[in-house]
Amino acid sequence: MEIHWVHAEDLAEVQREAVEQRLRGLAGQKGDLMDVRIVVRSSRHHQQGDDEVRLTCDARGKEIVAVRSAPDAALALNQVVDVFEREVRRLRERRAVRRGDRVQAPPEASSP
Repeated sequence: MEIHWVHAEDLAEVQREAVEQRLRGLAGQKGDLMDVRIVVRSSRHHQQGDDEVRLTCDARGKEIVAVRSAPDAALALNQVVDVFEREVRRLRERRAVRRGDRVQAPPEASSP
């Protein structure tokens, strides 16, 4: 999986490494996440000064896009990665259901 950062100069190297580690952990051995682009945009508008982080991922036949805005780019980055993780899990669950690999819920224990 390739991770590309665009305009991420305002983020500390430690934050970027932590995010890359989370993304690589999410990708694991699946091989379905191929190319991740993380774009940080700072708004210089006098009333809407939030920073926006956009994460776009090519995921085997799909494109997953997550966008979040926050007063701080680091906060927006953490929020966008949380959203991205949920979307990847949802995509994988849908694919498993289509293939018929749905995980069966354990049988409920009967009370004595």
